[in-house]
Amino acid sequence: MSIIVRRATTDDAELVSSLNADVQALHAAALPWRFKPPGPGTFQPADAEPLLRKPEHYVFIAEIAGSPAGYAHAEIVRRAETAFHFAHAMIHLHAISVRPDYRRQGVGHALLAAVSAAGKEQGITSMTAEVWAFNQDARAFFRRNGFSAYTERLWDRE
Repeated sequence: MSIIVRRATTDDAELVSSLNADVQALHAAALPWRFKPPGPGTFQPADAEPLLRKPEHYVFIAEIAGSPAGYAHAEIVRRAETAFHFAHAMIHLHAISVRPDYRRQGVGHALLAAVSAAGKEQGITSMTAEVWAFNQDARAFFRRNGFSAYTERLWDRE
């Protein structure tokens, strides 16, 4: 099985929107008060297209035998030096999703490698991602791929 990862173009807006539906559904099921279920009003092709035009955003599509298997969306983030921290740059992974039939076959790893390579092309060796505490599968995936926690976001929801 060969995994092909390519950078998405504006012609892929509909595909990117559809690939996002799996992860959107997962989030909506876990936190229905916070996340909308996939469908009208969520990440549509009209939302994906302008994102795909932004040069600092990288969207990759993974394919197996010509079928879309997953996608990743990342952004180059550059922070100026402040009184608190040194200037730094990172590539931040906003989203990654692998279709259920293609999970545990190396698709997610291939997508992460593409994001990492895009960062390295810009001289960036730090990749960040956020993962919801309820998403144990995603947390385990990131740990298996070398990620470790460096901050924790908490809330008090009454």
